[in-house]
Amino acid sequence: MSSLRNTARSIAQQTIGRLPRSTTRLSGPLAINGGEPVRNVRYRPWPRHLAASPARWRAVASQFRQIYLSGAEGLPQTRQKQFAASWAEYCGCRHGLMLGHGTDALRLALAAAFEHDGLDYGGEVIVPNLSFIATATAALDRRFGVAFVDVEAGTLNLDPARVEAAIVPGKTRAIMPVHQFGQPANMTALGDIARRHGLVVIEDAAQAHGAEWESGRVGSLGHAAAFSFQSAKNLAAGEGGMLTTNDSELFERAFSMHNAGRSRAAESRWEHPFLGWNIRPTEYQAALLIERFSQFEGEQQRRAAAFARLRSLLSNVACVRAIEQPPAVRRHGMYMFVVRYLPDQCGLRPIDDFVAAVGAEGVPLIRCYSNTLSNQPAMQALLTKRPDYLRVLPTPVSDRATGEIAYLPSNVFLAGEAEMEDIAAALDKVGRSFAA
Repeated sequence: MSSLRNTARSIAQQTIGRLPRSTTRLSGPLAINGGEPVRNVRYRPWPRHLAASPARWRAVASQFRQIYLSGAEGLPQTRQKQFAASWAEYCGCRHGLMLGHGTDALRLALAAAFEHDGLDYGGEVIVPNLSFIATATAALDRRFGVAFVDVEAGTLNLDPARVEAAIVPGKTRAIMPVHQFGQPANMTALGDIARRHGLVVIEDAAQAHGAEWESGRVGSLGHAAAFSFQSAKNLAAGEGGMLTTNDSELFERAFSMHNAGRSRAAESRWEHPFLGWNIRPTEYQAALLIERFSQFEGEQQRRAAAFARLRSLLSNVACVRAIEQPPAVRRHGMYMFVVRYLPDQCGLRPIDDFVAAVGAEGVPLIRCYSNTLSNQPAMQALLTKRPDYLRVLPTPVSDRATGEIAYLPSNVFLAGEAEMEDIAAALDKVGRSFAA
């Protein structure tokens, strides 16, 4: 019965989805007030975040079956090493190490870069005050201190000028730029600062799969980088992470640390020459990523065309402004399309009202980072208990952004260029109604 219902729903969506749509959806009452939505997602749903089909499942299922029957679901990490090598090559790196989570990759990169066991204070890491909390907690987990620094007003990525001003000789040891929303940070300027001050650069590339800066692809631009394959990412396996590096010694230390302190060269089960932990992923995660990686570049190209089309369309929409994309960004990772809400163009209505009204029009606009990192309750509590581990510099740009930014998730860009007109129309419709 369920199968029949699904078939009937699919037929209805295909049939109604081809019918001409009324013009009142664009200029009539807002859907949140009972009007017709710009996009009726019941009949015109957005694509799924992760494409699925019987053919793709058969490919994955075949690999899962082989793993299950072999009994080798973890070590000797055959598929994990295969995917790590492929991802490292894609990023322009010599080495890749697959891990259980992106957060594991961040903390392992720091630990391996400094041969730091995490048993005492490791110095300070500079991070942007506008980011997901793992950027800071990964450093704290290894007992590094954290300095929260402001971001650029245009890109919302780590501001090199603020970074240089924040450096404390003898205390600052690393810079952790975040390639925010899929857009590379200014790695030219940050790399120059790091070289002049003798600092390590660890890229937080969790959101930036396949993105490129003028000097190369992210993952290859610092001493090491961390990626996430968590379920919301453009390349995902539910959970998963990757460390990439061109530093062979750093890689050997990281490999040992992730494998309970075993030497990669010796491959001995009972000998542990280094202090390490077990943060190995499973072969099932690797098999899923290998299959999805085979489709990844085609999906990114589709996202890129729609992403560019929406940026063009929004130039005529008064209520929002897309964040800047500098010429040095050769390729965006297209994880999120972030806009600033402009309340003065929308009758000074709160951003939450705007987001709710756009959502009712069938467009999944979502609030982003409603708190800076330093204002997260966990960080506020830590500031009270361990103020020696946190340094909060003035971050007016980050503070303001938390009340202004919202994003469109990457799945909408799989719909294609023409579908971007619905997004622009919904934003414009709500903006004009609020301003009236």
